[in-house]
Formats: sequence, C-alpha cells, structure tokens
Amino acid sequence: MSEIFAPEGYKVARKDLPVREIGPYRAQWAEWAGHAMAFETVPKGFPPGGDKAFEGLPDNLCQCPHWGYLIKGKALLRLADGEEITLEEGDLYYCPPGHQLYAIEDFENIEFNPAAEARMTMERFKANIEG
Repeated sequence: MSEIFAPEGYKVARKDLPVREIGPYRAQWAEWAGHAMAFETVPKGFPPGGDKAFEGLPDNLCQCPHWGYLIKGKALLRLADGEEITLEEGDLYYCPPGHQLYAIEDFENIEFNPAAEARMTMERFKANIEG
C-alpha cells in the first residue's frame, strides 16, 4: 500500500486506479486533499488471523475513522466497548476510531478515510497479514 495514486484534476475512473492487494483483500485507492478513497473487495473470513491482524495498532484496534457504502455482502463492525453492528448491502456506515471490521460474507464497498491515518493503519495491517 506504500504506492498511493494521487489523481490530477477533479475525477478519476475506477479502471485507472491501480489494484493493491493484502493477502486476499483487493483495493483501488486514490488520495486527494488529505483523504483516501477506496473501492474495496473483501472476502468472507477476512482478515486472516482475526484479531491478530490488528496487533500493533493502538489498543489493537483500528483508529482510522471510515465512512462508506456497502455495495454488496455483509460485514461485522466491533467497537472498542464490545458492541457489534452488522453492516449489510445497501448500508451507509461510519466506523469510529477504536474498531475492528470483519467480513461475514464477501463484500464490496466504497470508503472514505483521512489519508494519513488510513496509510498508517494499512501498513500495520499489511505487515500483520503478510508477516
């Protein structure tokens, strides 16, 4: 995830975004004006290793807030206090700092994140999954 696509101008076509992979996770990311935007494809059972994928992040939780839309599939959002929220196809969602996200089914989404936090989180996630 170290190579970030930074488009010029005011739009970019999905087909022009490079594909990034972390294990079976696939994403097409772009960074603009301090934000990271992504099309993500996440397989059921992701992340591999479950909670271990979050190790090394503060409190072993993702601290990057995410705003998104679940195009298809189903995911589980677990908050720091233990509350669990099921995200389903067609849902808009917000993941606050201090969460974990799991694929209950294969899912596809579009997500918006603060770029610096997203980069740091994805680098740690990648190291945990591929390491």
